[in-house]
Amino acid sequence: MRADCKITRGGFLKAMGAMGAAAAFPRAFANASGAGAPGARLKFGVLSDVHLKNPGDEATFLKALEYFRDNGADGVLIAGDIADTGRAAELKICADSWYRIFPGGKAPDGRPVVQLFVYGNHDMDGWRWKPNAERYRANPELQKTDALGFENNRARVWEELFHEKYEPIWMKRVKGFTFIGAHWGDIRIEEFMKAHGKEIVPSLPFFYTQHAHPKNTCFGSWAWGHDDGRSTRALSPFPNAVAFSGHSHYTLTDERTVWQGAFTSINTSSLKYSSTDYALRENMPGNGYGYKGEGRRHLMPNVPTSNGRQGMLVSVFADHIAIERREFVTGRSLGDDWVLPLPCAESKPFAYAAHARRRTAPEFVDGAVPKVTETKDAKKGRLLEITFPAAQTRGKCRVFEYEVTAVLIEDDVDLVQLQRRVFAQDFHMPEAKDGAPGRCMIAAADLPMKGRYRFEVRPIECFGLKGRAISAEFAV
Repeated sequence: MRADCKITRGGFLKAMGAMGAAAAFPRAFANASGAGAPGARLKFGVLSDVHLKNPGDEATFLKALEYFRDNGADGVLIAGDIADTGRAAELKICADSWYRIFPGGKAPDGRPVVQLFVYGNHDMDGWRWKPNAERYRANPELQKTDALGFENNRARVWEELFHEKYEPIWMKRVKGFTFIGAHWGDIRIEEFMKAHGKEIVPSLPFFYTQHAHPKNTCFGSWAWGHDDGRSTRALSPFPNAVAFSGHSHYTLTDERTVWQGAFTSINTSSLKYSSTDYALRENMPGNGYGYKGEGRRHLMPNVPTSNGRQGMLVSVFADHIAIERREFVTGRSLGDDWVLPLPCAESKPFAYAAHARRRTAPEFVDGAVPKVTETKDAKKGRLLEITFPAAQTRGKCRVFEYEVTAVLIEDDVDLVQLQRRVFAQDFHMPEAKDGAPGRCMIAAADLPMKGRYRFEVRPIECFGLKGRAISAEFAV
C-alpha cells in the first residue's frame, strides 16, 4: 500500500461488512463503547516487560492472563522482555503460565487464544550480563542450552516451549485481522513490509509489535527506549497500522502513551515496574535519551514505582478501537478507556496537538496553601521543605507533576530565584479519591539572595498544562 492511498469510510465499512461488522456501525461516534462493551469483532490483551526471573515471579502475569481469559481475549500480545536475564529457565516460567491459563492454547469455552509474543533485549542480551556471564564461564555446557541469545537457542527454545515455528518477523491472522511481530535484533522490518505489505487489507487496522518504541512517536524524541527509526519509516506508508511497543516502562497514566501521526503508536508500559526515566525532576534520576547537562545532585529520593504493573485490553469494534488500561496488582483501572476512531486515516484525536487542546489543568482546592519548614542535614546543610496537598482532577485530567518556584519579594519587586519540578508521588498508579500530598526539597544555599520569599506551587498535567498557583511566604 502506498503512502498516498486514502482509506475511506466507505471502504472501511465494506471491509468490516465482509466480516459481519457493518450492521454494528453506530450513527454517532460520540456513543462509541469502551473495551468491555459487547459487540467487539476482536479482543486481545497487551503486556510488555514481564521480566520473569525466579519461580513465583509469575503471580501478576497469571493474574493478567486470567483477566484476559475472563474478558474474551482472542490473543495476547507481549512486546518483549519476557525473560529477565535471557535464560531458557525464565522463558519456561512464561510458557508454563500460558498453558496453565490456556491449556492447548484455548480458553475454557473452547475459543483459540493466540500467542502474539516477541523477544526483547533482556531476552536476547541478558545472557551476557552478570551474574549470567559468570555462571556460564563456570559451566560452558549450561550456556549451550540455557542462554537464549546463544547461537540457535532463540529458535530452538522458542519452538520447544511455545510449539510454533520461530521467525525473526512473523505474521499471523486472528479473526481476520493481521498481526506482525518483530523479535529483538537486527529487525529488517522495512524489507518485510515491502515484501508483505500487499497482504494487508488496507481498509482494516493491523497490529504490529516490537520491543523498542518506533522513533519519534510515543513520548517524542526525548523518550528513553526508541529504535533507530527503521520501524517508523516502514510503518509510515500504512495509516491503518497500530504499533505496540515497550522497553521504556512509561506509565499508562501518561496520556502521551498514544501517538497518532502517519500511523498509530502505543506504549505498552510494563508488568514489572513503572519507569523513573524522566529528566530534570527533583524526585527522578533522569534518563539516557533526554537532557544530560544537569550535574546538580538531587535532594529527594526517587518516587518508588516498583508497584506499577500495567497492561491493556484492546477491543476492536465496527468503527473504533477501545483500549482499557489496567493495573494488575490492585485490579483497578488507570483511567477512562482510550477510544480510537476507525478508519485511523480519517480521524486522529490522539495526535499530540489535538489531544493537548482537549486537556484541562488540574487545580488545588480553594483555600489550599503550601507549608514551608526549615531543617538541617549533616551532609546537605540547611534545607527548605515545601509540602502541599494533592491537586484535584479537572475534566478527567489528573495532576502528573508540580512546579515549585522561589520568588524573592523585596522592595516591591518579584524576582524569581529558583524553580524545581517534582512528580506527584502516585503519578503512575490508579487515581485515588484523595491523592498523595506533594513535597519538594530546596537547599538554602541555592538561594544566595537572602530575604523574604514567596514559594509558589503549580499543578501540571502530563501535556504540560499548568493550573493556578498556591503560595506561602517564608524568610530565608
